[in-house]
Amino acid sequence: MYYLGFDIGASSIKAALVKDKEIIKKQLEETPLDLDGLLVSLENIFNGLAVDMPKKEINGLGFGFAGMFDGRREIMLNSPNIGYLDNQPLKKLLEKKFGFSPVKVEHDANCFLLAEKETGLAKKFKNVFYLTLGSGVGGAWMTDGKIFTGSHGAAAEVGHMILDIHHGFDLERLVSNKFIVSFLGAASDQAGKLAEDGDARAQEVLSQMGKNLGVGVANIINIFDPEAIIISGGLSEAKKFILPGIEEGIKKFVVSPAARETEILFSQLGRFGGAFGAALLAADNIN
Repeated sequence: MYYLGFDIGASSIKAALVKDKEIIKKQLEETPLDLDGLLVSLENIFNGLAVDMPKKEINGLGFGFAGMFDGRREIMLNSPNIGYLDNQPLKKLLEKKFGFSPVKVEHDANCFLLAEKETGLAKKFKNVFYLTLGSGVGGAWMTDGKIFTGSHGAAAEVGHMILDIHHGFDLERLVSNKFIVSFLGAASDQAGKLAEDGDARAQEVLSQMGKNLGVGVANIINIFDPEAIIISGGLSEAKKFILPGIEEGIKKFVVSPAARETEILFSQLGRFGGAFGAALLAADNIN
């Protein structure tokens, strides 16, 4: 059986054709600037990945979106970085566009965590917190082996945890791509390369971002007490520059001596991990 998964973020769409928990084909496109353009782009990606394949061989579609859904996973209530998705009945729109019923829609971070749970770093844990660092900051929480979405469908939105009351800065403002661009004028992947090449300013900015992230991670540990925190996204590739700041924050702010031993792991799923997880979602592997 084949399943198609889509990961729709603020800057790009990642899509994967999956069979037997393996990616067979994948595709990357820029995220369009309006809803009509997005639906057209998703259809084009579908046609490209499923070319020469009878539609009946596609057994399900899964979509991971950056933003907060309602509890039924039908309507996007608020997508801070893709504003045109707000209040849109995405599940119905996608079922109409593709002729599949049902399609599965979910928060993109939950899709990433599902992929980790099935094939990645979360396989050996029961209680894991997942952080995605990119245009924004996404969070997902697995407790007792189950991904928890909360009473209103918006659990684990730690990107909007306020860290600086005076300026109103949340975790997303201080550790996402926005932080890097504001100081370097470069995207996160460029910042990582600059730092690797010895650029002192890039190293300084990434180091400060790590310290900011350390405060957020310490808060997550104090609140959720996970076995591990898994970090993914473009900024996670700058591990050696940001990890010391994370460790500093844990040592300084985590109140339980035992919880200071929480494992900090960096995802190895790569850029298409969210799309892979969305395909697994379509295959009903989520619980």
